[in-house]
Amino acid sequence: MTMRAILIAMILSVVSIYWQHLSSVIEGGSTLYALSTPPVPAIFCILLLIGAAPLLGKVLGKPLSKQELIVIFMFLVLAIPQVTWGVTEILLPWMTTHVYFATPQNDLHKITELLPKWYYPSDPDLIREMYEGSADGSVPWKPWLYPLGMWTILMTLMFFTGMCLVSMFRKQWADRERLRFPLLLLPISLVEKESPGSHVPFFRNPLVWIAFVLVFTHHILNVMNAYNPSVAALKDFYRIGAIFTEEPWTAYHNVRFFYRPQVLGLAYFVSPDLLFSTWFSFLMQPTSTVIADVFGLRQDPSFPFSVEQGSGAFLAMLFVLFWVGRGQLALIARKALTGDPSIDDSDERIPYRWSFFGAIGGFTAIIIWSHFSGFSPVFSIPYVFLLLGFGLVYSRVRAEGGIPAVWAFPFNEHKRMMFQLLGTRRFIRSGDASDLVMLASYSWMGRGYFTSQMGYQIENEALSDRFDIRTRRYGLMAVLAFVVGAAVAYYATLSSYYKFGAVTLGGGTTAGGGNVSNARTQWEEIVGYINNPTGPSRNRNIAISVGAVVTLAMVALRFFWLQSPFHPLGYAISLNYGYALWSNFMLVWIVKLAVQRLGGARLYRQLMPFFLGLVIADLVAGGLSWLILLAFGPRALAGYVVQF
Repeated sequence: MTMRAILIAMILSVVSIYWQHLSSVIEGGSTLYALSTPPVPAIFCILLLIGAAPLLGKVLGKPLSKQELIVIFMFLVLAIPQVTWGVTEILLPWMTTHVYFATPQNDLHKITELLPKWYYPSDPDLIREMYEGSADGSVPWKPWLYPLGMWTILMTLMFFTGMCLVSMFRKQWADRERLRFPLLLLPISLVEKESPGSHVPFFRNPLVWIAFVLVFTHHILNVMNAYNPSVAALKDFYRIGAIFTEEPWTAYHNVRFFYRPQVLGLAYFVSPDLLFSTWFSFLMQPTSTVIADVFGLRQDPSFPFSVEQGSGAFLAMLFVLFWVGRGQLALIARKALTGDPSIDDSDERIPYRWSFFGAIGGFTAIIIWSHFSGFSPVFSIPYVFLLLGFGLVYSRVRAEGGIPAVWAFPFNEHKRMMFQLLGTRRFIRSGDASDLVMLASYSWMGRGYFTSQMGYQIENEALSDRFDIRTRRYGLMAVLAFVVGAAVAYYATLSSYYKFGAVTLGGGTTAGGGNVSNARTQWEEIVGYINNPTGPSRNRNIAISVGAVVTLAMVALRFFWLQSPFHPLGYAISLNYGYALWSNFMLVWIVKLAVQRLGGARLYRQLMPFFLGLVIADLVAGGLSWLILLAFGPRALAGYVVQF
């Protein structure tokens, strides 16, 4: 881990963050490739460095090594996403919409009265200028420094605690269970001399270029269709549910058949049982609705409560991960507490003592920070536990399934889960709704980054192990990447807000874009709970329990029947992001069955470069598509949403 690699990574992070910000907020509010996994600019930067290797070798004295390229990649995947919907672009509206949109009719002033005064600048005119744009476009930085500083402390604690927690599972997952980490095949294919499944460099394999031609043709037709709708194009999905117009088959009405090259490519490296379980479990949800309607059993329109089942499945998987890894966790605790020399952690990027005490100390510091903010530990402890716990399960999803999605977990369900289990009435004590409001003020953290970053952390550790990057400075590098990313993201986001107005950015109107409207809707919902508290939700709590029981049953079935086609992670994924994965997984599941029958392991390896080519081509073509659409204007941008 050289200093020049870190410096190059910092420079590329600044450029990449501005690229992300431009694509997701300023020019293309509906463009979702800013949330790709890994970030599109990270792939572009590595390709740029590889292509410019001869020139860089002359400028730097010697070319960048494979290890340095990997360090740069690891830095970028942690720094870049902070400017997206999961961090600054949602944090700033989350803390201020209740001020800007307050009227005597919507009672949003109740939120302002219960939040700490340092959460945001106290001058309402500064908030108004953020949403409407200031006269000269400048940012009043001084009033923002303290709120941003305090929030950065909390976010850094969350980042550090998640890093320490997931680090304790590296040996169990990578060395003992030998998980595949499919997403790592992307950087490995780019920097290695031989691509996986082949004895020639990645970009010299003809199968890779066949994949590139197919993917680029797909994107080119979609771009042309966005500019001229008369051009035929596949787009990204087909609404097969539109053919179901009569009861009880309307349960399938919202089913869409997605075909995303990146997902198709990575699915090739996922085990068949996980592929089958995902698409089968997803289709069973509307099927269960049909069966319930036929027999007159559906009394609640929300049945079968798929989201709640997903939360229960993640809770059960969290228990399973700790149970299966209890032996390794016990060794880590013994090494941390006693310094037992017989327990070797020399190959760990974060020593056992650091990861053990870092996880416990970081969690404790978060609760203390929350307590002094007015958030009772009675509620902050379970909420932070859910944030980190779901992040750990998501990390397992990434390590085993390589799911290229930041939303493959119970998205924003942490708060709702507590409301459903306890009822909002429990959060209001003697007329004081502070805990209710404080919990809502934290809920933006359940929308992406602090879950997905734990997936990047475990992948980074596995990647550094693959390239023999043995340094105890990894933790410092990761925290530096986070802080650099946060600082640049703050600057980019606030500068744009005060220049253009937050209500008009991100595809918004005078009511605001996606992030602003989400924050406003959330606070209006909380006001509704303050005025009319609710009790626990019996049906939804039953669904959470069902999700947990089904998951544990699948785990037990695999223990007694090794060839079981039902994978608990597939069930959990299908309930949280299955709508965009099931069709891709079903197609690849069929392909893998055919490959197994026709050519076995040899044919499987021969086709690996083709499917990796689909992945990298989709990331590259997706980034270029946005640049082309930007040149065509807003109408074309709105006509083709580049999704990952």
